[in-house]
Amino acid sequence: MTDIIFTFDTEDYVNEKGADGIIRASKMIREAGFTPCHNIVGWLAEALVKWGRQDCIDELKQCEIHTHSLKHSYHPTINEYTDIEDFDKAMKHFRREEDECFDIIRRILGEHRISAASPPGVSDSYVALYGYADMGVEIFEGGLTNDTVRSRPVSFCNLWNILLECCYDNFGKCSKDDVLGLIEKMAKLEVCICLHHPQMHVVTSFTDRQNFYKENAEGEWVKSELCSEEDVKRFEENLRFFLEKIKSDDRFNVTTYDALADKLRSHRVVTRDMIPELKQALTDDFFPVTVPESLCISDILLACRDFLLGKDEHVCEKVYGFLDVPYAIPHPVKVTAEEMRESATQIPDGTFLPTEITVGGKKLGPADWLRAALAILSGEEAFTVVPDKWQIDLNEFPTLRNQRLAGWWIHSDSFKDEYISDRCRLQSWTIRLPKGTKRRIY
Repeated sequence: MTDIIFTFDTEDYVNEKGADGIIRASKMIREAGFTPCHNIVGWLAEALVKWGRQDCIDELKQCEIHTHSLKHSYHPTINEYTDIEDFDKAMKHFRREEDECFDIIRRILGEHRISAASPPGVSDSYVALYGYADMGVEIFEGGLTNDTVRSRPVSFCNLWNILLECCYDNFGKCSKDDVLGLIEKMAKLEVCICLHHPQMHVVTSFTDRQNFYKENAEGEWVKSELCSEEDVKRFEENLRFFLEKIKSDDRFNVTTYDALADKLRSHRVVTRDMIPELKQALTDDFFPVTVPESLCISDILLACRDFLLGKDEHVCEKVYGFLDVPYAIPHPVKVTAEEMRESATQIPDGTFLPTEITVGGKKLGPADWLRAALAILSGEEAFTVVPDKWQIDLNEFPTLRNQRLAGWWIHSDSFKDEYISDRCRLQSWTIRLPKGTKRRIY
């Protein structure tokens, strides 16, 4: 069965006519018996107050409310201001803006949980992922690490990333057969986000393209033109048809971000008796595991650290990858159990992993250290680590593997992507898939 979320990227703070689209599209979802989920831009919530659109605010208060960032594509964007070497400085800027966004949303629209974040236009910064997770967000719409075959949720940087598979902005231009084809595509997925930009219900173009393309427009912002009555009528006819078909099809379960976050949340514990199975799994395939528990590589490394320090179990919490490329040994290195126990104190909690670890005066990379730890915890008194790969197979996540953000329309020409894409790949040790599911994607 496919879990469906009807979601809106509710973002147009330039054209007050877009508020009419918010009301009309949102009401259609509610009238079908479903809960709309609005990912709202903070500046739009403020604009609704300025425009006197209490009718739109009242509609939004009947829905789930989540975040689409403070100011969407107004420069500097999230990627632009987080593309710096200093992670703490980037995070401080992010939290300043996005804490303000949450405050605006809750002040105007009520005390919503805000369990999901939708990044505006490929704003897939690792800083944003970690930041939203720290703010209590659990689901990231879109993202870099997706199951592109079945659209399973994939945890990355402490958030469940879910692929955006369905956008019905074009319902004003398509046929009933097109709608039926979309439904068949959706039925092949585990989770399907059905997205609409509600201003596009009534206007012809995105105002951020008109006003923030490469740089902020000066003077009065340009407002999009209205759609024809014929296009609006066709859109609404197709949307009603779409909703009726979804409602009557037992292949679908319509849910919300909050409900899906609750479903995905789990208390994950690693115990010492799991070590032989984990050791075998990583020997066979250096990749996240889904049995006996859903674990990323960082989870397993931190569990090994705890066991070497004398603990009987490891409770999985937030995990981190690297800020720089980790070291990997170029030749075999022999270590002892005592040396490994002493070295475990070098691995901290709640922050990025070290790129190298000293063991008895010898330098190991974190993947080398993990292989040695699994051997020692399996009963070896000494172990010779041999050179092997440190990175998981990123061919399973082609979006992450190939990511290069410079040149996208949302970014200014000065944006060079000096850190974001490379550092996103360095967070691969935080990737995990749901427990008990297929380990690989392809």
